[in-house]
Amino acid sequence: MEQFADRIRDYYADPLAPLADQFMYRTPPTVGELRRPPLVLLLGNHSSGKSTFVNHLLGGTVQKTGVAPTDDGFTIITHGPVETDRDGPAVVGNPDLPYEGLRHFGDQLVSHIRLKLRPAELLRTVTLIDSPGMIDEAKAENGRGFDFPGVVRWFAERADIVMMFFDPDKPGTTGETLQVFRESLGGIDHKLLIVLNKTDQFQNLHDFARAYGALCWNLGKVIPRKDLPMIYNTFVPVAGQPASALPLDDFENARADLIGELRRAPTRRMDNQITQLQGFAERLRLHALVIDAAANRLRRARERSYGILVLLLIALGGAAFATGMVVALPALAALAALAAALLEWVALPRLRKRLPDRFDEIFESLHDRELLLRERAEDLRAMWAEVAPRAREVAEKRGLQSFARMKWADRTVLDELIRDEIPKLRSELYDALRDNPLDAHPPQDPPAESAMAVASDDPLPLRAGNRGPA
Repeated sequence: MEQFADRIRDYYADPLAPLADQFMYRTPPTVGELRRPPLVLLLGNHSSGKSTFVNHLLGGTVQKTGVAPTDDGFTIITHGPVETDRDGPAVVGNPDLPYEGLRHFGDQLVSHIRLKLRPAELLRTVTLIDSPGMIDEAKAENGRGFDFPGVVRWFAERADIVMMFFDPDKPGTTGETLQVFRESLGGIDHKLLIVLNKTDQFQNLHDFARAYGALCWNLGKVIPRKDLPMIYNTFVPVAGQPASALPLDDFENARADLIGELRRAPTRRMDNQITQLQGFAERLRLHALVIDAAANRLRRARERSYGILVLLLIALGGAAFATGMVVALPALAALAALAAALLEWVALPRLRKRLPDRFDEIFESLHDRELLLRERAEDLRAMWAEVAPRAREVAEKRGLQSFARMKWADRTVLDELIRDEIPKLRSELYDALRDNPLDAHPPQDPPAESAMAVASDDPLPLRAGNRGPA
């Protein structure tokens, strides 16, 4: 796995980072982000059982639980030999931790971040991120004092598994959950696990069917797919909870399967890094090619205009010499200077302002052949829709004239990386995991009496498990 990680880091270092810097694309992942442990992000409505699930996994009271919202921040729970808590400034300001990117969301978010180190064996293989419970009353913008959907997107892009929890009392989507599905979770379906929790609270099959149906109905409004993803119907055993009238075996199997998926996070980690590398490279390619093509249009327009101006002056100068009107040469020189000034200060600036508005047209012309392939066209246009706002912003603020021409060798290397090297890397990873499986043993619920003990040197057994009822 470390060999694969080294190759991924090398691809970011060359060719991606230099091109991203040349065309002012977003910064590649830092070394800390690339070396971080697998991340599992837990999202859900308030009182959906996220914190109870965390406590169950770790075998102790790590997170506060309750019916009302108990936490308004993001809690990063990772391994440490001694129980220690760290506040947000110490977390985002530590270059050895992969959370520096959260700084640009502002001080309000930083004050809502907490890091907890715990000596639980599970945390040797994964880091858990518990999020604030989502509510109905969140305003459309800045309801928490920071960009909540943006922060969720930041964590979701880096997470290897995203678990979305619902409970019987709120099997639909709250206002904030709807916003998160639309703005934060697009394009990460391969990481998303949906959990209908607290199924032991149902006293009859009719109530379970109604809650499950309501959840499917509401998810259909925010997940743009014909078929819904797998839903894990499960519960976390809590002391003193009234016994359910329903048989719970299938729900317990679903919990074991969910924990098995969580323990597979190290396997997902490397595959997600390759997916992230591919996504970064493909989007950088769109961004760079469109800006480079627009800058070339501007250069050609400038060269063409000056070429016409020079030819016109040569013709007029030759005519002046031929007719003996040499005295007109100073006037011609003044006229040339005026024309050059108008070109530089009026015509070309107007063209520079208009070109970003033509980026969609440039994108279509650059990828006309790819867009004719029907199975590729929709994904390519969706990717461009994601990249286009940043490309226009960069072109307008920096100016197309400031971009150096993209070298043909750089474009060739980038195309080969996307077309050949990354698929080869993924194939080699598949072969490596097939020959050396990391999920050879069945998952089990962590025993409460020992899960918080100091971990041994042996990693947890990993297994996918069998999914529970959907």
